[in-house]
Amino acid sequence: MSRRAESRRALPLVNLLSASEFERMAARRLRRRFVVGGIALIVLVGGAWTYQHVRVAEAQKLVAVEQAETNRLSSQTQVLAPVRTFVNGVAVQENTVQSAMVGEIYFSDVLDGIRDATPPGAQLATVAVTLAAPTDPAAGVTVSACPGPDPFNTRPVVGCVTLSGTAATRAEVGDMVVQLGHSSLFVEPFIATTTTGETDEVTFSGSVGLSEKAYSKRYGVPEPATADGVS
Repeated sequence: MSRRAESRRALPLVNLLSASEFERMAARRLRRRFVVGGIALIVLVGGAWTYQHVRVAEAQKLVAVEQAETNRLSSQTQVLAPVRTFVNGVAVQENTVQSAMVGEIYFSDVLDGIRDATPPGAQLATVAVTLAAPTDPAAGVTVSACPGPDPFNTRPVVGCVTLSGTAATRAEVGDMVVQLGHSSLFVEPFIATTTTGETDEVTFSGSVGLSEKAYSKRYGVPEPATADGVS
């Protein structure tokens, strides 16, 4: 290292500025910092306010669009109000028909069952099916009093078939009763009278109850019937 450099390092440093001048310089720096910070804060607040303002404007546009759509749909709903009334009326009628028809019987199945149970030598003259009025129209429960072989131990039936005809012998009439008893459609077959004519031909009349198997169930499942008419 040269002597000049060593002499410079050896010289004392003299501050020619007063302490008050340093204080003023520090104050000016502090003011500049406050001004810069204030400007930055103003810019930040202004940007945030602008962003929120844009978002509010967009939200208001969406609300206006939804309100217009709501008004349009409300107008269409008012136009379709008669259709809704008609649909409700159809639903009421459907329920009425369902309640009235829930106890529907397949008469064709009943007649086929009676024909299958009739022996070849017997002929039916009359067949009549009687269904009692529902005890509960809403549920469609039907019970029908039908004579049976045991009047003190009757079984629940939903209808009564009265029939009459002729047979070659009383044995054929008995076979018919047995066949009706074996069918799930019928309950308690009962022949009330048998009469033998001059030609030995047997005339008979009687009845047989219908079980719940005879229900069509196209309109619903009826409540179970009981012998006393209470479900």
